[in-house]
Amino acid sequence: MPDTFLIISIGTVLFILLAIFITFMTLAYQRKRLQHQDEVTGLVEAYQKEILKTQLEMQEQTFLAISQEIHDNVGQVLSLVRLNMSTMNVAENTILQQKVNTSKELLDQAIQDLRNLSKILNSKYVSQQSLSDLLKFQLGLIQRTGAVETGIEVHGEVRTLDSEKKLIIYRIAQEALSNIIKHADANSIKAKLTYMADRLSLSITDDGKGFIASSTSPGEVLAQGTGIHNMYYRAKLIGATLHVESKPGLGSLVLLELPFN
Repeated sequence: MPDTFLIISIGTVLFILLAIFITFMTLAYQRKRLQHQDEVTGLVEAYQKEILKTQLEMQEQTFLAISQEIHDNVGQVLSLVRLNMSTMNVAENTILQQKVNTSKELLDQAIQDLRNLSKILNSKYVSQQSLSDLLKFQLGLIQRTGAVETGIEVHGEVRTLDSEKKLIIYRIAQEALSNIIKHADANSIKAKLTYMADRLSLSITDDGKGFIASSTSPGEVLAQGTGIHNMYYRAKLIGATLHVESKPGLGSLVLLELPFN
């Protein structure tokens, strides 16, 4: 009888130990599997960020090359043309004088436009300016076309942004403005930049024809165009949230919010 009790006791202990061992191995396997999933997810996100970063770097290099070409070559040629025209003696011919004056004005405008374009495309220029100044400059260019009225409001205490984040925000704003100019048929564009204690908010609104913005979750537009898709992607890259709201006939709103770390 004692031997039977001993055997049962040992068997019970072994069974309990086996159950503990199986439970431990199962938990260890689950933990290892979750760690592996986290590592895979991290690698995928890092890869996507690296791809986007590479694309942005390639884009910026292209912009810089165009900017330097405009500044060093085209701008100088136009300046020389204007100088040459200024030395022409046409005092005795009023009509020709008027034509030359008009040509001078057109050349001046072309030179200024090229300088503005050079600034827009030069990421070094962008990194040296405040976000509000960049937005004012971009809206000013649109205003000078005479096709759209623009305006900007800046609220709160201005805070310095990381140059990379500022560049991406500026590119997002450029994309939003480009979409408005191309598709909205708007008469007015308004931007509002607000510096709050915990975040930066940038909104761009227009009074254009609007569009249907369907979504599967709040603030996530199913963008069929690459432009809006890139805006969302770039906002996510810097930890910002982006909302695009629009209805036919009621214009549109682009709202970006960047938390301050």
